[in-house]
Amino acid sequence: MDELSQTDDRQEPNYTRRKKVAWIVLILLFLGILLGILYYWFVYRFYESTENAYVKSDLTWIMPKVSGEVIELLAKENQYVEKDQPLVILDNRDLQARADQAKAMLALKQAGLSVQSENEKSAQSTILEAQSARDAAQADVSRLSSDYRRYQQLLKEGVITRQRFEATQAEYLSAQAQLNKAQAAIQAAQAQFSGVQAGRAQLYADLDNAKATVKLYDVDLGASEIQAPVAGKIGSLAVRLGSRVSPQTRLMAIIPKNSLYVEANFKETQIEKMRVGQTVSLVLDAYPSLTYRGKVESFAPASGATFSMMPPDNATGNFNKVVQRIPVRISILPHPQIDLIKPGMSVEAKVDLRSQSS
Repeated sequence: MDELSQTDDRQEPNYTRRKKVAWIVLILLFLGILLGILYYWFVYRFYESTENAYVKSDLTWIMPKVSGEVIELLAKENQYVEKDQPLVILDNRDLQARADQAKAMLALKQAGLSVQSENEKSAQSTILEAQSARDAAQADVSRLSSDYRRYQQLLKEGVITRQRFEATQAEYLSAQAQLNKAQAAIQAAQAQFSGVQAGRAQLYADLDNAKATVKLYDVDLGASEIQAPVAGKIGSLAVRLGSRVSPQTRLMAIIPKNSLYVEANFKETQIEKMRVGQTVSLVLDAYPSLTYRGKVESFAPASGATFSMMPPDNATGNFNKVVQRIPVRISILPHPQIDLIKPGMSVEAKVDLRSQSS
């Protein structure tokens, strides 16, 4: 009996202890569930997150406008360049020769226009000379016409001889012929002037064409020095000193300054309450200890599958409903360590649905 009593006495504290542990576990479990419910109700339900997100940026490919051999390479891989900074210089001797030839042709056309102006002045002088001759002939006709009528009357009255009258008549008819000749000369000079003027339009057209050719070769000549169209960092440098390049050759790429953004692919069931302007928390897989801030900038006009090479055809007998992904563009706000972000990095994006949207 004594041994039984001692055994019961020992089991009772163990049972009490297990009971307390069980109650503690139940209470902790209840508190955990309660905290989970509270967290979901007050925090979790106001966020939408995805790990299907990547850093992207605008990409500017550098390609030459003219063909040529690279004689100077001023760019280096991963180098930061400013806008209009020279990157590559091509051999432009053939372009310079063509530009000089075009300028010589332009000078020739300008000289032809000067000759044209002189020809027009000469034709105008001929017209003025013919007009002067006509005026003189007109004066002679007017004078001799009066003499002819007066001598005709005197002949009828028998005051003068017929020989004298016929001499005056001959002078009058000769003056009329000279007047007709002067008028014909005026018409010929005017026709010549019109013909000379007609060539001016052709000369102006040739001159404009020569000027355009000079500008075209000047543009090509300037294009032999390839400059950075934007400020940013150089990547994918594919050109080498002495390379022969053409307008289809990709020399390098430039990632423009301040062009980074995040493209997050959210499920279509997540975007119901998402709006442009909402705040986004961004954590890069490469730097999990850093948190960047961003804002929802825009939503894609269609799902990612729509823009694929072979969009899914759901009008088939074997249909399986698949939740689609909608690309969302997120701008990255300024950060002291934003230089650590590189295009292509994986990101976890979390959108705060309670934040103010624009």
